[in-house]
Amino acid sequence: MLAGAWGARAGELLERAAERHQARIHCVGELAMLAAPDTMQDKWSCWLFGEPEDRGELSARFGLRTRAELPTAFGRALIELGERACELLGGRFVVVALDREREHCLVVRDHLGAQPLVYTSVGNGVLFAEHERDLLDLLPATPSPDRLALLRWINNGLVPRLHTLYEGVQRLPAGHRLTLGEGRTQVERWWRIHYQGTDQGSPIVLGERLRDTAFAAVGRAAAGSRRPAVKLSGGLDSACVAAGLTANGFTDGRALAIGGTFSDYPATDERELIEATGRHTQLPLEQIAFKSDSSMLAPALEHIARWRLPPATPNLFLWQPVMARARELGVDLMLDGEGGDELFGLARYLIADRVRSGRLLGAWSLTRRIPGLGQHPDRRLRLHVLRRYGLAPLVPSAVQHRREQRRIASSGSIVPRADAQTLLDLRIADEQDRHDGPLWWRYQVESVIDLRDTLDMGGHFRREAADAAIDIRHPLLYDLPLIEAALRLPPRAQFDPLRDRPLLREGLTGLIPEAVRTRHEKSHFTPLVLAGISAEEARLIEPLRATNAAVRSYVAGNALDMKIGVAREDRSMLGAGSLWRVAIANQWLEPQTG
Repeated sequence: MLAGAWGARAGELLERAAERHQARIHCVGELAMLAAPDTMQDKWSCWLFGEPEDRGELSARFGLRTRAELPTAFGRALIELGERACELLGGRFVVVALDREREHCLVVRDHLGAQPLVYTSVGNGVLFAEHERDLLDLLPATPSPDRLALLRWINNGLVPRLHTLYEGVQRLPAGHRLTLGEGRTQVERWWRIHYQGTDQGSPIVLGERLRDTAFAAVGRAAAGSRRPAVKLSGGLDSACVAAGLTANGFTDGRALAIGGTFSDYPATDERELIEATGRHTQLPLEQIAFKSDSSMLAPALEHIARWRLPPATPNLFLWQPVMARARELGVDLMLDGEGGDELFGLARYLIADRVRSGRLLGAWSLTRRIPGLGQHPDRRLRLHVLRRYGLAPLVPSAVQHRREQRRIASSGSIVPRADAQTLLDLRIADEQDRHDGPLWWRYQVESVIDLRDTLDMGGHFRREAADAAIDIRHPLLYDLPLIEAALRLPPRAQFDPLRDRPLLREGLTGLIPEAVRTRHEKSHFTPLVLAGISAEEARLIEPLRATNAAVRSYVAGNALDMKIGVAREDRSMLGAGSLWRVAIANQWLEPQTG
C-alpha cells in the first residue's frame, strides 16, 4: 500500500492506522512507510510504487535484464545520479527515495500523472498516500470540504492545482516531487516537456510513423497480460488500439474485444461498427447490451461510500456491466482509446502563431481547413474561427483577466461572485507556470498533459481499476514516447477540411474497417445521462430544491434554482454534466454535514 509519513507526529498517526489494520510499519530515520523498501543500496532506501518502466538507460548503464531487477538497477542509478535517477524511469510510478546520510526524502510522481498521490501537512511533517480515502483513514478527523475546489469542480469538472475536494489535502501535480527534510516540505517540478521542433515527411510517411508509434504504445500497455481486452466503440481511437493488439501478435486467442450496445438509443448505438472492427482485427467480440432501467445513481453512491469522493463521471452505470462481463471472461487487463481525440487532433492555435508572426494570409488560409466546417465554409464562419483561434489567444493576459472579471460580475454563474474572483486569482497564479514553445504546441501540451492531471484522470482510472478488479491501462493517455512523438507532428499536416485526425486515419489504411476509418461523426452518451437524471429525478434533483440542501451552502442559490428549474424536455447536452455534478456533490456533502 502506498502510504507514508515524514516527521514524528505524522509517524504516530501512521502507526495508529497500522495497528488498526494489523499492518507493519517500516521506519528509516524520520520516514515511516507501510511497505518494506524495494531496495537499500549505499546511503539510499527506495520504494517503487505503480508500474515503473525503463526508458532505456537502466538497461544500458545499470545492468537491468528483467523487470524484476528494476528496483536493484534503479538503486544503482540513485547511487550514481542521485535525484536525477528518476529521469530514467517511465510509465506509472511514485518513487519514495530516502538519502539516509542527509535525512533528505524525495516523493516523486511520474511525468504524466498516471499514478495519483495526495498529501497533507501534519505538524512539521507530512502524511502521503495514493488516494484521498487512504489519507483520510490516517487522520484523526475528516477535513471539511474545500470550498473553492468543490465550486470549481461543480462548475467545470476541474479542481485548482494542488487542491483536492478536502481542505488541507493536496494533490501532487504530475512531473512534481515533494522534497522533505530540514523541517520543511517543498513542492517542486522535476520534469517538464520541452519543444523539440517538428518531424518532416509526407502525410503518408507521417501517418505510418504515428501508427507504428501508437501500436508500440499498445504493445507496452499489453505486455505481461494473460488475457487482455480492448473496450471497443465504433470510433477511430479504440479501433487503433484493437489494431495495435493485432499488430503485436495478440490474435492467438488471448485477446478479445468488448463493446457496449445501446439499442434503445440509436444515435449512440455503434453495434455495426464494433462488429466490423472485431472482424477486421480478428479479435473475438463480446457485446453487452445496456439495460435502459439501469440505475445511474446506485453506482455513484457506491463510489462515494467506497472512495469518499464523488465520481468524476456519471458514466459508471454504462460501463460497470461491461467490466463485470470482462471479469467473467477472465480478462486481467482492459485497454481503451481514451485520449485519442486530443492526442491526434487539430492544433488550432497554429492560426494564432501565423497571426503573431505577421503571416496573415497563412492564418486566413488555415481558417478554411478546419475539420467539420466543410470544404467551402462561408466568410462569416471563417471570421469566427480567426477571432477565436487566431486573435483571442494573442490578447494580453491582463486584458483577458479584466474581461473575465466583468463576466463574473454580470453572470448568473452557479459560483458565487466572491468565490469566482478567488478562483480566477488561483487560475492566474497557475498560469505563471507556462510551457515554452509556439502557441499551438503549448496548447497541445496543456490539453494532453496538464488538463488531464487537473481533471485527476490518474486517480479516477486507478479507482475504476480497483472497483473492477481488472487492471486498466490507457496507451493513448499515458505513454510518454507516444505523446512526445505526437507533439512533434507538424501542425499544418493536421488541418483538413473534411477529416479530423487525418494522419492517424492515413496510417490505419487497411488495418481497420473503412467504415470506421472514414467516419467523422461521434456518438455521445449525453442522451443516456439526461435520461438517467430524469429517471432518478426524485433522488437527484428534488433534494436540491430544499432550502437546507447541503450544496446550497456553497453555490449561488438563484443560479441553482434556474438550473434545476429547466423542464426535463428542455435540458441540454451542454448542461447535463453541470447538472449531474451539482446533484452528486449534494449527495457527497450530506454525509459530510449530517
